[in-house]
Amino acid sequence: MQFHLVETTNANFDATPCKIVVVGDSGCGKTSLLASYVQGKFPTTYEPTIFENQRAIVTNGQITLAADLWDTAGQEEYERLRRLSYSDANIIIIAYSLDAPESLENINEVWAPESMTYAPNALIILTGLKSDKIHRVDSMRANAIAKNIGAVAHITCASITMENVNELFDKVFENIVKINQQQKQFEQSNNFNQNKRNSTYYNNDKKSHKRNV
Repeated sequence: MQFHLVETTNANFDATPCKIVVVGDSGCGKTSLLASYVQGKFPTTYEPTIFENQRAIVTNGQITLAADLWDTAGQEEYERLRRLSYSDANIIIIAYSLDAPESLENINEVWAPESMTYAPNALIILTGLKSDKIHRVDSMRANAIAKNIGAVAHITCASITMENVNELFDKVFENIVKINQQQKQFEQSNNFNQNKRNSTYYNNDKKSHKRNV
């Protein structure tokens, strides 16, 4: 299921809102990942992030999403501010850098517990960034952590070359579509059961009324 960005200035669309939050150690590549996806190329300048979000309109030709992409600061001093970003998130992308083993270990210690605490209903996707660098992270260890935190996907990518960047976000949006479809089916099922109960009550009430007459 491939999604592509829509030019918002010329588009006439009915988009379903969704929210994606990216967390991980400071300097692991979160900001470059988001910028590369939205701009279609690696950013030439880097500015450390404190708290930033932007909207991207994406479609696969049948479904259009208005995706709010939330970038967060990984530094400990911004922990209180970062916690606010988790509210109403559909997907949490937990990022680590393939050239920094400590950023992977911090997923178990910091990022997964924080995500599960402040966004318990959000799905988690694990991503290893800077795949163009020398890999210092053990792939088996990374896969084990992905399984341990219940990640629905584990994808490595390189923002500077755009390797797997679009594939990562395709997986994000694919899971959001699944969430929305499951929610819709749940609501339809509830409505059906409620109508059935109302109909049964009405028919029983009519029978009781006839007996009383």
